Amino acid sequence: MQKILEQIFSKVILGFFINGCNPISGFNNLSMWQGHYELSTSRDEIMNDMQVGTFYELNINSDSCLFTANGIQYAFSNMCSLSEKNDTLTGYYAYDTRGFQLYKQINTPLFKIFKKADQYYIISSAILEDTSKSYVLKRTL
Repeated sequence: MQKILEQIFSKVILGFFINGCNPISGFNNLSMWQGHYELSTSRDEIMNDMQVGTFYELNINSDSCLFTANGIQYAFSNMCSLSEKNDTLTGYYAYDTRGFQLYKQINTPLFKIFKKADQYYIISSAILEDTSKSYVLKRTL
C-alpha cells in the first residue's frame, strides 16, 4: 500500500514540475489576482523579549503561486495551484519548495482570497493566529 501511495505522490509532484502550477480549473487569466500580498500578524505573547507573530507573503504570477510564512518557530514555503470562482481565488497546496515531504491534502484549500471594494482579504488554515478569521492583505503589483 505504501509503495502505491509513493508512486501516486511521485506522479503528482512530477506533474506539477512538468505543468507548473497552472490553475486547476483551467482559468488562465490571473491578471485580477497577480501581485504581491503581505500580512503581518501578532499575538499578545512575548518570547525572548520579542513580540510573537508571523509575516505571511503570497506571490501570484501568471504561471505560479508561492505562499510563505516566517515567524518564531513557524515557517513554510509552499507552491500552490489556483482555482477561481466568482470573486474568490482559492489556493491549494502543491509542494513545499524546501523539499520537505509534507502530507497535506491537495484537494483541501490552503487559502481563499476575496475582494470587497478595494480591499483584498484572506482566510487560511495556515494562519496560526486565527484560522477562521479573514485578514486584510496589503497588495502591491
